[in-house]
Amino acid sequence: MKRTSYAAVLIALVALSFLSGFAYQDVAATGDFRNLLGTLRLLPDKVQMAARAEFTESNTELPPVQTYWSVFSYLNSRYYAVGKAPRPAELSYAAIQGMLGALGDPYTRFLDPDQNKRMQEENRGEFEGIGAHLTEKDGWVMIKKPIQDSPAHRAGVKAGDIILKVDDRSITGLNLEKEVVPIIRGPRGTPVKLTIKRENVPEPLEIEIIRDVVRPAIVEARMEDEVSKIGYIILGQFNQNADQQFDDRLKELESQNMRALILDLRDNPGGLLDVAIDIGSRFIQRGDVVIIQSKGGRREHRTVEPSKHNHRMYPLVVLVNELSASASEIVAGAIQDHKAGTLVGTDTFGKGLVQTIMNVQGRSAVAITTAKYFTPSGRDVKKDKIHPDIVVEFSDEDIENDNDVQLKRAVQLLKERLGDSPAIAENQARKKG
Repeated sequence: MKRTSYAAVLIALVALSFLSGFAYQDVAATGDFRNLLGTLRLLPDKVQMAARAEFTESNTELPPVQTYWSVFSYLNSRYYAVGKAPRPAELSYAAIQGMLGALGDPYTRFLDPDQNKRMQEENRGEFEGIGAHLTEKDGWVMIKKPIQDSPAHRAGVKAGDIILKVDDRSITGLNLEKEVVPIIRGPRGTPVKLTIKRENVPEPLEIEIIRDVVRPAIVEARMEDEVSKIGYIILGQFNQNADQQFDDRLKELESQNMRALILDLRDNPGGLLDVAIDIGSRFIQRGDVVIIQSKGGRREHRTVEPSKHNHRMYPLVVLVNELSASASEIVAGAIQDHKAGTLVGTDTFGKGLVQTIMNVQGRSAVAITTAKYFTPSGRDVKKDKIHPDIVVEFSDEDIENDNDVQLKRAVQLLKERLGDSPAIAENQARKKG
């Protein structure tokens, strides 16, 4: 045999011994040589680890990406599934969620493709579906309220209806957000059939609805006091349609000779930062609306948008509560600091953080806390919340009787500011009658 052949055989034997050394631990642990194939798949990782001269039993941890792929490869090759095995994408989503969970920040979160789509729809202020608010009650999915002029509303769906089936498929036991909502929503022009149980109707009803683009009104307005001409605007969320809808509702109230305004930000969870700047600018003449502090401590002063001064400045009361958060706190804090209005209600949520949504591969996204914000005077909203100028709390009796004492206090304050005493208001009412 030639010398080169001996050398080749020797190299092969050394390589086999080398590989056997890597495989021995895994095979010996189970006594099952069928695990050899799975182990060989991990050889690139193991060889890379061994090639690091500094890697020993007592050395530092592996690089995160390498650790992830090693565990993922073990699961892919050796995991004995108990029940339904998760898809690789689901494993990746869970790994990302676990990583973000280690931050201890509930606002930094992973959005899978469905969640990301719903987030984008919320920010745009429109979605494709039937147009109904759903909730869970006693284990059932219930129509909380059909959206005005939506496909569900036009088809005759009513608040309180219990959904039993969707397209003849029972939804009993399904998760509302993850399983029920996705099958009810769908492309415009497509039909969906709901089987519902309605109170005082003995037999279930079947209602076919043609899905369409739904644009919920998130700004509602009315003249709360016709005599004193006190307008009332409820702002539900700061999405892309909010400022335009707000402008439209202001015009409607001005056409009715509004003299003062109540802005209701109670239960408003927030939304887009730029929209908060726009709406806050409608009540503040000049200066900062909010101060944004990003990583590293750099501060950015977001100032008033003068283009939003297309309405009169009115005597103003802003209603807030413990669910007024994020953009709501930006607007309320700016109005309070600039003394542009009076805050009534209870302490706000105290979020004080800004999230940036970053798209990642596969139509998913991650919402990351990228900044902290302060009111124009420098108050830390996360630490101190927004404390109202006048604290008004609901008693159990108020809640039971649906007595909105906060709104009534706001009306009283504005009447006093307008100089409308009870006697004057009574006189004006008599003249009007």
